[in-house]
Amino acid sequence: MDNDQHLQRVVASNAKVVELQQELQDIREQEAALQARRTQVRTELDTARQDRRAEIESAIAASIPKVHIARAIGMDRTNLYKLLDAGSSE
Repeated sequence: MDNDQHLQRVVASNAKVVELQQELQDIREQEAALQARRTQVRTELDTARQDRRAEIESAIAASIPKVHIARAIGMDRTNLYKLLDAGSSE
């Protein structure tokens, strides 16, 4: 193998390394974007849960039976009571 062939092989292997480094950087950027989206969705979920709780408490204050509320939102009554108890201890 002459010098040109060696250099061609070095250049080819370097190109592969550069390609893989770029792919890894792309993955890192995607992960960062996903993490940011995850944080945003969690914040939205917390807000939605707070809104739901406020609506439940409003319905209870309007004398709607808890069993009807639980049924309307597809929640087991026991879980509804736990939800309400968890908020009262905060």
